[in-house]
Amino acid sequence: MRFVIAGAGALGTVYAVLLAQAGADVCVLTRPSRVEALRGGMRVRGLREETAKIKVVTSAAEIGTAEYLILTTKVGDSAAIAETLRGADIETALSLQNGLAKNDTLDDIFGPERVIGAACAVVAGQGMVYGEAVLTMNRATWIGERAGAWPRSSARTARLAALFRAAGLPSWTVADATAVEWYKLCALLPGSLVTALARCTYSEMALHPYLAQQFVVLMREVFAIPQALGVFGDDTKVIDPPGAPWSFGTWLSTPDEVALAGLRTIGEAQVATGQKVFPSMVQDVLAGRRTEVETLAGGLIDRARTCGVPLPATETCYRLLRGLESTFART
Repeated sequence: MRFVIAGAGALGTVYAVLLAQAGADVCVLTRPSRVEALRGGMRVRGLREETAKIKVVTSAAEIGTAEYLILTTKVGDSAAIAETLRGADIETALSLQNGLAKNDTLDDIFGPERVIGAACAVVAGQGMVYGEAVLTMNRATWIGERAGAWPRSSARTARLAALFRAAGLPSWTVADATAVEWYKLCALLPGSLVTALARCTYSEMALHPYLAQQFVVLMREVFAIPQALGVFGDDTKVIDPPGAPWSFGTWLSTPDEVALAGLRTIGEAQVATGQKVFPSMVQDVLAGRRTEVETLAGGLIDRARTCGVPLPATETCYRLLRGLESTFART
């Protein structure tokens, strides 16, 4: 069993180390400038304490043949890594990135028939050094065939889910990965926008009356898009995927006070267990880096316009965060 993890950031480090510790043959694809930093090994801290010596490669020629490729870079870095991946012989590829266009790069390189859908509820921050990740959430990885019904057996997704579970990564196969990818984006974006603008943890947002209310407003807005597009089928109620850490899908038709109470329960549970969950967007803001707001919110806003769904609160947060990004170079 050979895995290629494309990207050695926090998320890539988690999957690489845990799979390697479970006995999988893993290599990590990264930039040449990062190779030396990884030669001493990679480490996961937080919810798991693991280290592993993992082969580091920088080209398709070094990859050769692999059964699975997992793309973990940010979508904005996909174009650069695409040229590195061309020529590699990959049986099945999947992206754990965020955004509506996350599978496009893999489709272009390997062909849609070799690409499966995937999404995860795994949160990790960069450690003190490159190749070290601090794991703060490890709730679910969903994989499955995508909408469009490519005539391929789902045996490959079942096998991969079993390998993830053996590595301590809770995983489920789903009948329609496209719906779950939409669910992940819509569940991720509201909290990412609010925590990034407030520069706070998820629990701080969940327990603050104004921030929590803004989260609920955003959640109702963004989930209206896949509902209007029929992504979740004929049922108007969005069903949470198996293992979902939060019951966002079940809140959509409930009164605000019910949704706020549910969000408060999440915040209280994180505080009680000492979890400090910083979504990647707030990590970028705190570090003064460009965020994924254009990839996530910008793409969603464009899609909403095509189906006539208004997003006033989402567009306001999008503009504020883009404005905040413009100050990073000056500071």
